[in-house]
Amino acid sequence: MSDIPDLSIRQLKAITAVAKYSSFIAAASELQLSQPGLSRMIRSAEEELGIALFDRTTRHVALTTAGAEFVPLAERILHDLELGSEAIRELRDQTRGHLAISCPMSFATNMLSNMVIEYKRANPNVIIQIFEGIQSNTMGMIRSGQVDFGIGTLSEPYEDLFVDKLCQHHYHVVFARGHRFSRYERVSLQDLKDEPLVSMPPSSNLRRIFDGAAASAGFRLNYTITVNTYSAVSQFVRAGVGVTILSSTSLPEDDRLETRPVDPAVFGGTLAIMRLRGRPMSSAATGFQSLIRRHFAEASGLPGGA
Repeated sequence: MSDIPDLSIRQLKAITAVAKYSSFIAAASELQLSQPGLSRMIRSAEEELGIALFDRTTRHVALTTAGAEFVPLAERILHDLELGSEAIRELRDQTRGHLAISCPMSFATNMLSNMVIEYKRANPNVIIQIFEGIQSNTMGMIRSGQVDFGIGTLSEPYEDLFVDKLCQHHYHVVFARGHRFSRYERVSLQDLKDEPLVSMPPSSNLRRIFDGAAASAGFRLNYTITVNTYSAVSQFVRAGVGVTILSSTSLPEDDRLETRPVDPAVFGGTLAIMRLRGRPMSSAATGFQSLIRRHFAEASGLPGGA
């Protein structure tokens, strides 16, 4: 360690500036130093190195052979330090700030809550705002710039959005223990024909999918209770007054409820992180998206889930 010259960052900046302009006057102006002060800094660096870095004349400044060798090294040191400092600042910034997310209510209630808990433990000073709603509300908030990003089902090409696919999902029927569906391995659309259903409003993405499928099959599903929150859906289903349909990414963890996949499995989609093109991402938003991707990688057993 004793062979390493004791040079400051200011001295390295001074050396690279003089080399850049071949002029003490121009370098001093860029560094906002006096010319005598810059000259003293260069001389001090040369004394520390034990060799001249510049040939000086009254009209011209040129690198010596040693200077030509040393300047690229100084530039690499300064560049590496800048990159390292940026990384540290990003870690610092991620621990503070504000993060706004939009997603379906069912996803927020189940999968997202565990991710938020993990993220908050590592970043307790980040304020997180979650906007829960149906798919159309989620897309509207992403496009209006009200949120950093959203999570939803891809139902069409989105040219105005960046899309990061998370997983394929399908649908399950959810019912109270003891229901006749407990004996089924799968539940078909026809099995649901006269079954009392508890659901979100008709404008929800899930309702549009299954209402369209039922109409194509020549019947209407029997919605006996329509509510505006998934907590209310779960409450009525637990009480046994109806069954509901949920995405596989939003199934509740409740010993009082059972689920069976809907057959055919063609009922499904792709869950993705979506954000508006051109919207810059904060460190907090970038960090939380990385956590979401890791959770899905771990759940699917994909590489990178460690």
